[in-house]
Amino acid sequence: MSTQNARARAYVAPLLLGLVALVAACAPPPLPPGIYFNPPSVGYVNHQYTPTATSSNGMPITFSLDGSSTGCSLTGGVLLYETVGNCVVNADQAGSGALPQVRRTITIHECPTLRAGVWTGPSGTTATVNISGSFFTGTADLTALGFGLQAIAGTVNCEIVNMTFNSTPLTGVLSPDGTVLTGSYSGITITLNAPV
Repeated sequence: MSTQNARARAYVAPLLLGLVALVAACAPPPLPPGIYFNPPSVGYVNHQYTPTATSSNGMPITFSLDGSSTGCSLTGGVLLYETVGNCVVNADQAGSGALPQVRRTITIHECPTLRAGVWTGPSGTTATVNISGSFFTGTADLTALGFGLQAIAGTVNCEIVNMTFNSTPLTGVLSPDGTVLTGSYSGITITLNAPV
């Protein structure tokens, strides 16, 4: 081996060891043992959800309804939300090395209703909403923000509100009780409160 190669290796070896140590130090810590099952906490009548989970041991996970569960059924691996209730789902493993069961509750609501009238927002903003079935029209008064009156129109599908605002498509979400509508416009989160 030439002297030049020996010097290069003498410099590279500590550099590589330092890089390996840095990568190891920056790696996220391993997750604690367990089943990781995080379904949405809210569901709506006549909707469905397919539960998924992972585990630290890589063994298969099965789902079942707890005896206290109400308002839902589990068929072919899909939860069907049938009535208002508390859908209680168990995530289990079988066999040697199985991890402890994880239980989660999904509260099932009727679909919220978008209310007609004047919705209020931050800094004196308002939106006047007129309803016709699942369609709505109206105006947003953003004078306080320097944007004047803007036309709004859209449709409601349970908790999801699809609309156009200032010719821009937006998607908003109604709270389960229908009193709050949240959405985002140009990266700004907008919250409107329902008419009283």
